[in-house]
Amino acid sequence: MSDSKHRHKSVLKKTDEELLTDDLTHQLALHTRQGHNKFLSESIIPLMLCFACPFFVRSIVFICDHCHGSIHEFLQRLLFDHTLTLKDVLENFFFFKWHWPSAIIIIGFLIYAIIMTMLLPGDEYQGPITDTGHIPIYRNNGFCYYIVSLIIFTILTVVLKLNNLSPTYIYDQWDAFLSTVSTFAFLLCFCVMIKGKYMPSTNDHRSSSNWLTDFYRGVELYPRIFNIDVKLITNCRYGMLSWALLSVIFCMKTFELYGYTDSALITCILTLVYLTKFFWWESGYMKTIDIIVDRAGFYLCWGCLVWVSGIYTLPSYFLVTHPKQLGFQLTILILTLGLLSIYINYDCDRQKIQVRSTHGKCLIWGKPAKIIRAKYRLLNGKESESILLASGYWVLSRHFHYIPELALAFLWTCPCGFQYILPYFYVIILFILLMHRAHRDDQRCRLKYGDSWIKYCDLTPWKVWPKLY
Repeated sequence: MSDSKHRHKSVLKKTDEELLTDDLTHQLALHTRQGHNKFLSESIIPLMLCFACPFFVRSIVFICDHCHGSIHEFLQRLLFDHTLTLKDVLENFFFFKWHWPSAIIIIGFLIYAIIMTMLLPGDEYQGPITDTGHIPIYRNNGFCYYIVSLIIFTILTVVLKLNNLSPTYIYDQWDAFLSTVSTFAFLLCFCVMIKGKYMPSTNDHRSSSNWLTDFYRGVELYPRIFNIDVKLITNCRYGMLSWALLSVIFCMKTFELYGYTDSALITCILTLVYLTKFFWWESGYMKTIDIIVDRAGFYLCWGCLVWVSGIYTLPSYFLVTHPKQLGFQLTILILTLGLLSIYINYDCDRQKIQVRSTHGKCLIWGKPAKIIRAKYRLLNGKESESILLASGYWVLSRHFHYIPELALAFLWTCPCGFQYILPYFYVIILFILLMHRAHRDDQRCRLKYGDSWIKYCDLTPWKVWPKLY
């Protein structure tokens, strides 16, 4: 034990350059956080976020429904006019509420997602090897799941319309729906945390004495319940599909209220095309930082169940109460630029997949791919290798694919107009999220790959924005 402590201290005394090539430091970096206030980062901040995020999601709905979409009006009523009392705040923003019709829809949707994931055909593929040597296995049926789900939703909509009903019932009960899904997500995160502590699926779990930290960050990297991957279901099969269906539902509600509205249609089309691309590339997503680094906790699972539903759909939801007619020319321009952004985002991912599938023996933009084979050591002592691409889009910046994604987010939000900032919260939050993710990924790779990462950064010096960042 004393020898272990001595080695730990010696690592902390080394220079940054020595740390980059030290396998022990890499191991420590993946499982501990150094140089920070542990009480602040592992207790206060998680506690604040667990309370603030649900409140934030509910407040946005309130602003749209009761303050005409104006944050200024909301703050005026809350802080100066005092027309919003503490009782009003608790009634409108308290997130531990249970609405049984919404609960039936949510639980039914999750059961459907699990059953279809198990039944739909698809070839097996492997996720990246973990530091303990575990290789997660998935079935590549995400695109089939997406298309089948859209067809079933269309049939269900027709049946409901024939009986004087509509899926826009979800919009009508949106505040109750968000409260219920938030309550359900809290319960799920708690259950996943308990499972990770006492019945982990793999050796890739990290439990601490601080239950708040474990609840927020998660315990298991790849939790499975009855061989169903929890992160696959919450992130993709519920979170991303609900984003698509809710965008359609909100567009339908706009049409029901005002007739044809091109702004709502553009936002809906771009969202559906983007999510079609996502499910087509789902196997690639399962190899991203969201899956291979972030554990199944509040940050990830609650975020995909609630944050995606409440924030990512905000432009579509906002347009229901603030419809705009853009005209043919502006509609075509936004649609064209949006589709171009989706293509560039897809093409970035395609280049990386092509290089990895051919082990670097391919052409990128007509030239042999320039790669670095970065070797690293797992926690079990075995050596592994990753291919770092420095050609095509990936020579422009190490995360160039974030640029078209941000451009797309702006393009499907701009039909809301520029009078209110509220619908642009998604764009703002996405910008912060992606910049932070680029920073996290850079730190992780710097520690993981050592000198190879330094060489890669020499070839591709910019993190996201060429010549800027």
